[in-house]
Amino acid sequence: MRMYAKFILEKKKNMPKHTFFILLAFVMFLSPAMAAEKTKPVIIGDSFPYTAFTGEGVLYKKGWTEAVREINANGGLLGHPVKVVSRDHGATPEEGLRVAQDLVIREKADVLAGTGFASITNAIANYTGKEKIPFVTMWNTTDAADGKQNDYMFSVISSESLSVPLADYAAKLKVKRWALIAPNFAYGRLVLKKFKERLKKLRPDVVFVAERFPTVGKINAAGEVMSLIKEKPEAIFSGLFASDFTAFVRAGNQRNFFDDKVIVAPEAGRRVYTKMVGKELRGTWCVTGDPEVTTEGPAAAFYEGFEKRFRSQPDGYVYAGYLIYKFIFAAIEKAGSTDPDKVAKALEEVELTTPLGIIRMNPQNHRSNYGTWVGRLQPTETSAKLVDWEYKDAAPYLDFD
Repeated sequence: MRMYAKFILEKKKNMPKHTFFILLAFVMFLSPAMAAEKTKPVIIGDSFPYTAFTGEGVLYKKGWTEAVREINANGGLLGHPVKVVSRDHGATPEEGLRVAQDLVIREKADVLAGTGFASITNAIANYTGKEKIPFVTMWNTTDAADGKQNDYMFSVISSESLSVPLADYAAKLKVKRWALIAPNFAYGRLVLKKFKERLKKLRPDVVFVAERFPTVGKINAAGEVMSLIKEKPEAIFSGLFASDFTAFVRAGNQRNFFDDKVIVAPEAGRRVYTKMVGKELRGTWCVTGDPEVTTEGPAAAFYEGFEKRFRSQPDGYVYAGYLIYKFIFAAIEKAGSTDPDKVAKALEEVELTTPLGIIRMNPQNHRSNYGTWVGRLQPTETSAKLVDWEYKDAAPYLDFD
């Protein structure tokens, strides 16, 4: 703008007075509009069941807050600051869809992010697919073998990344009789299905003596435990989470159900759960979870900075929030704009250099190779810690090239 004003002033003596004032007024009129355009934010519309999943929501938000802090500290996206408009989308597909529509129509979100419940994720994915709005979600609870859900939906975590490595772990155990329990919705049924398929492939001799699917958030834990006891399993697969998981653990302990048994449980090793019931665990728990992180190596600055700002170590939900937003930012930068088609195409191509290594999307099924830590839980006086763990990249389970 200064360049144009300087040009007009230099040419002033060679132009009629009225022309000079018209041009000068035009430049002055454009200046505020151009300044406003320069500071117009890139808007991310975020939704999550923050009330229903309080502990997980706090951690997820820490992750995306850190990603936003990083990008804005480095000048934003394409010269624009990043603004997040965050909503609690409740626990029903109808409410989730209403929130998504509000974020797009009223808040003018360029990209949507977040979600928790499978039914809500699917409702928002159907909407964003039809409206051609990029949508990067924490979970995808459809089978990766069926391919991408639509051209605009991408997921950081897949059910396969949790259940398949645990089945590999379980196949090495000297047990044959398995009882299985998981919540009665898309995530629970898929994670149980994938575990069964993989374990049976590796160990044809195993027998599944029971399958239970309690309603999510409404488990009759004592009744479920009594039903499983009757089947005399040697090992239990539990896909339960949140309050259902803690209720199941306590009901099982009261009846000595877990004593001398192996329990395989995706998500049970997350700190949000080990802080609640970790010290109460009985039996041998093989889980996916959160190890104690090291502040050495190339990721040291990230870990040290995170601990300083949040006074805690990052965990799986933190990483998920962080990676969702890092994918969005990298895609917008690669696309050179917030054009939805260009951003969706870029999401298939970007590679993130992260504290966990290189993370990318599979262009065929739109899942990332963000993996999980598999190990054994060791109770402590106040909690439980993940020991003998190994990080399992999800790429081998998702048909990455």
